[in-house]
Amino acid sequence: MTSTSILDSKEVLISTLEISEINFLLSIKGMKPDIVSKQFRDNVNHIAWIIGHCISHMDLYLSVFTNERKLSNEQREYHAYAAPKDKIKEFPFSFLELIDDYLTISDDFFKKLYSLSEEDFYEIRFPNEDERLIEMMQRLTLHFMGHAGQIVLLRRILDDTPWSFVGGVSKKIRSKLRKDWKEWWEENKKNYKV
Repeated sequence: MTSTSILDSKEVLISTLEISEINFLLSIKGMKPDIVSKQFRDNVNHIAWIIGHCISHMDLYLSVFTNERKLSNEQREYHAYAAPKDKIKEFPFSFLELIDDYLTISDDFFKKLYSLSEEDFYEIRFPNEDERLIEMMQRLTLHFMGHAGQIVLLRRILDDTPWSFVGGVSKKIRSKLRKDWKEWWEENKKNYKV
């Protein structure tokens, strides 16, 4: 924080994205593996698609800095916005690998964000869009939070799991939640070889 204890734009943007990201992760913690790719209705995306869609979005924004995508062309096509529901009915990827890829993508993305200056958030532009990094961050934050809500609703329908958000507003609690989530994932990921 600055000496006046007022957060600058960079800190607000990153911390708000971190809040939405921890809620996104918490929305899948403890999820029964058999509902990962189960569709509630034919016209509703399943949880694995929603998660991959969000991961692909962050992977795209990370590629602004790395000039490479971590997800394959097939994964990106499958998780694309408005992908036909009949094409996503079967989940052809490993959910375990998808989440592990996400942890790498998100770690790399947050490291990059922290390395940037305050000015960079106003100057860096997203290719093919008229958006600055500050607007990209807002888009990504809202995207993750909206989809975390969808996941929570689907879980309530499919496995009757009570859960609410928004948690992890303070950095200290967010760090603890992320540490606990990673421990849960390491202990349970073998169950998600969907």
